[in-house]
Amino acid sequence: MKKYFVAALAAIAALLTLSSCEDKSLKFYDLEIKVDESGFDSEVPVPDAYQVTFTNTNTGEVLGFTTVNKKISVLQIPEGVYDVVATARLSLYNYLGTVKGAVINSNESLNSIPVVATKSSSLVIKEVFYSCSRTPANATYLKDNYFEIYNNGPDPVFVDGLCIGTSSNYSSASINFADAEGNLVNADGTHTGIKADDYLCMNSVVWQVPGNGSTYLLNPGESFVIASYATDHTAEDKNPNSIDLSGADFETVCDKYIEKGQVDNLDVPNLNLIIPHNPTITNQYMPSALTAGFILFSLSKSADELPIVGNYNLEKETVTGKYLAIPRKDILDGVNWVKNATTDAWLPETIDAGKTFVSGTYVNESICRKIEKTAEGGYPVFLDTNNSTNDFDTNLKPELRRYEVKAPSWKNQ
Repeated sequence: MKKYFVAALAAIAALLTLSSCEDKSLKFYDLEIKVDESGFDSEVPVPDAYQVTFTNTNTGEVLGFTTVNKKISVLQIPEGVYDVVATARLSLYNYLGTVKGAVINSNESLNSIPVVATKSSSLVIKEVFYSCSRTPANATYLKDNYFEIYNNGPDPVFVDGLCIGTSSNYSSASINFADAEGNLVNADGTHTGIKADDYLCMNSVVWQVPGNGSTYLLNPGESFVIASYATDHTAEDKNPNSIDLSGADFETVCDKYIEKGQVDNLDVPNLNLIIPHNPTITNQYMPSALTAGFILFSLSKSADELPIVGNYNLEKETVTGKYLAIPRKDILDGVNWVKNATTDAWLPETIDAGKTFVSGTYVNESICRKIEKTAEGGYPVFLDTNNSTNDFDTNLKPELRRYEVKAPSWKNQ
């Protein structure tokens, strides 16, 4: 994706020159847009400025602006459909405003962007290697993905009970977990009366860090790595083009996988599988190498107490599938990884207002958060605006604990 974070007049002038050569029938409009902070609680501080992006949903091109006095003037923007996102960060707060699918076809098409403020989570998804790799013989190698979770805050955090998983595709027209009243529907067809907008439904396995609540303490500036398979993947019998994951801190191995032939690294603790009803379990956990909505969350109640819901067809009043419904208030972080700039994102924009991607599948490339600043303790603080378009660098060669991030102190005990 090309990003044009330049002055509005310069960006539009370039587009006008290009457009006049390519399509003389294209129309252009001037917009005056304000940021609406009316929903803030009284104790929420107000940022000085917002970064606002317009992403053309057909081309993937991005126009970027900075607000002045809570407003932007967008001059001569080409007609089209845009996803508009406003972000800012101040102290412990992230600020996010989104207008999805804004149709720009007049000077009055868009005049305000409502913004909400949320406190940042200390724990963030720092790096993900999902694209997998190829062997020297050019065969696909699917076993070497990993996730790195980082303590981005100023205080130590116990990660016992922390969960990871993949959301259902909320951009798909065929996915709908709400009945006519907007409530979840149980997998058996009974209606829950629970607001669907308060939950996020998981379409795959969910993994949970073990421990008794005070087992795994993650200090500021430390990260832990979860590997699908904690082994040295560069070994000659595997893939010399891959990465050594034998030093991972956890792996996603369970009894069902072992029964189907996966080798368990006994030196690396296993995560607990907490969606036992998954019907398509294979011999290894392999998150999508193409497109997914990945979330990090900490459950406020036992997984056994959460609703198991179905995908509800409003027209036919039928229910299919089984999904674990996660309270949205329990979600700490999320990232959309997608095929390319025009691929729809999976997660709702309140969790991730953007999306990120590498150059293809099996390309041995990862995504990693950008460094925002250095903390007083000397460790990096990573950018976290709830917008992965802005927050992540892409097309990186996988590297565990990039930027000299520390391993968890529990490994030295």
